[in-house]
Amino acid sequence: MSEPYSAPTASSPVDPNYNQPAKGNGFGITALVLGIVAVVFSIIPILGFIAFVLGPLAVIFGVIGLTRKFTKKGTSITGLILGVVSVIVAIIVTSIVAAAANSVSESLNAEHKVEYVVTTNGPAKVNYWNGDGSSNEDIAADWKKELTVKGFEITSLTVTGDFSTESSVTCEILVDGTSVSKNSGTGTAAMASCSGTSNSAK
Repeated sequence: MSEPYSAPTASSPVDPNYNQPAKGNGFGITALVLGIVAVVFSIIPILGFIAFVLGPLAVIFGVIGLTRKFTKKGTSITGLILGVVSVIVAIIVTSIVAAAANSVSESLNAEHKVEYVVTTNGPAKVNYWNGDGSSNEDIAADWKKELTVKGFEITSLTVTGDFSTESSVTCEILVDGTSVSKNSGTGTAAMASCSGTSNSAK
């Protein structure tokens, strides 16, 4: 006997996207490399500007890599994140460097009031730094001198009593109203020496 006839069954259509193996992602690798380099440069003062170029590029390549079908997304995501982080770090480092540079500039250009003060009970000789060089004065009583200096400046003051008689001398340096150095001496040719800088009061 012949076998009963059975109609052929229709095969289900195959999804062309089904079980497609993930391919390499060139854009993702590029984003990852750019992101790593950008992060390295972002923590280096001055050179951090390079991160402002490479960081956004890493983000762009990372986004493109994420839109590619059938490709691995890990490198794209990592590169994108590193690109964003590098820009943020570069902004922070640049802000810190700029603030420090501004502080130094203000310190170098700031004006300070320097006051030299000498007390003596007899004739004496005073030697002091006036900003341009050394100056000398002979005094017979208490003495005071005021100077205005700009930025960082060395200050020094020395008073020497008379060589023929005993005396008592005192020197003091004040910067912006704050005493930064004080000394005294007694005896024949008594001597007192004071020194400091224009920013000693800080």
